[in-house]
Amino acid sequence: MRLYVREESPSPRSTLSELLCPDLPRAIAMTRLMLAKWLEPPDIDRMHLSTLVHQILSCLRQTGGMTAARLFSTLVDGGPFPRVTMQDFATLLHGLGEKELIEQMPQGELILAPAGERITSQYDFYASFLTNEEYAVRYQSEEIGSLPADAIPPVGEHVILAGRRWRIDEILPDRKQVLVSPAAGMREPIFRSPGGEIYMRVYQEMRLVLAEETMPAFIVSTAQTLLKSARALAKPTGIRETNLAVRSGGVEWFPWLGTRGMLTLRLLADAAGIAHRPDQLSIIYKLPAIADFRAHMEFIAAGPLDAQALAQRMAMKMHEKYDCFVPESLLDLANDRDRLALDEARTAAQNVLTERIDRVP
Repeated sequence: MRLYVREESPSPRSTLSELLCPDLPRAIAMTRLMLAKWLEPPDIDRMHLSTLVHQILSCLRQTGGMTAARLFSTLVDGGPFPRVTMQDFATLLHGLGEKELIEQMPQGELILAPAGERITSQYDFYASFLTNEEYAVRYQSEEIGSLPADAIPPVGEHVILAGRRWRIDEILPDRKQVLVSPAAGMREPIFRSPGGEIYMRVYQEMRLVLAEETMPAFIVSTAQTLLKSARALAKPTGIRETNLAVRSGGVEWFPWLGTRGMLTLRLLADAAGIAHRPDQLSIIYKLPAIADFRAHMEFIAAGPLDAQALAQRMAMKMHEKYDCFVPESLLDLANDRDRLALDEARTAAQNVLTERIDRVP
């Protein structure tokens, strides 16, 4: 097996995370986990609502009509969607009716409505996965370009289109639009493939890679040089011991969580009204004092947190092909289960509170 990693050359504008050459420790960590025969755990708690919409429409097209009870028995009670409750299923059917995809006959059977007929007649209907979908990027009444749905930066981040820098102000999934405004300043826009979900175990192994002194036997000399540089930088900053770096602009925290845990922490900061900026490895909390960071960690560690309420704050709630037909309340429930990790975030906050964060270098 050969694995190639591309790292950006350092510059005066490079962040601490960028100087740690994050893709290299991740590649080493994943190789070590593979050699240890570790595999990502199965994700058995997902609701798969987009696929359920697809299957409801497919059943109605195939049979010409079915009762709600028969659909539930076929697809949920004895089918592949056991995580969906009867109430969830009823809410979904009601939402499909409001979207005019299905309608109920006087005798009680559900059939396809005209909009449902059009969707199921399209050539790509039976591909239940999301094809390359693009969002129109608009400034006021002007369309300035487009972005792939899976590469839209979060609200507040910057992007360059039509030779100008723009700030992402709002994402409108139902209209397939991104609203922007002109942006100035020296902040670099993010150009990064969204990739897939990365589990916490991978990031924990990355931390070990940076903390160790021994050099992996399977990396070439150039990679060894980069790893030595990253390790030399990690040690004096203190992140190998406390996972924290304090600077004039705030507190930078390296929680070493997976994709879900990091998103959860970002939403918690947003809910608390804390300005923050995430990158590949860390979150920079723009707080005036370390005591404010400690107070936020104490709230996460001990506060009665509601993951579904956090899911409501997600800028991009629709991720799969037919999510646009799912009622928002169900999307929040599914995103809570599928894309957030409140337990990971709470444990990380509890762990950082055990450190002497009032005496971070």
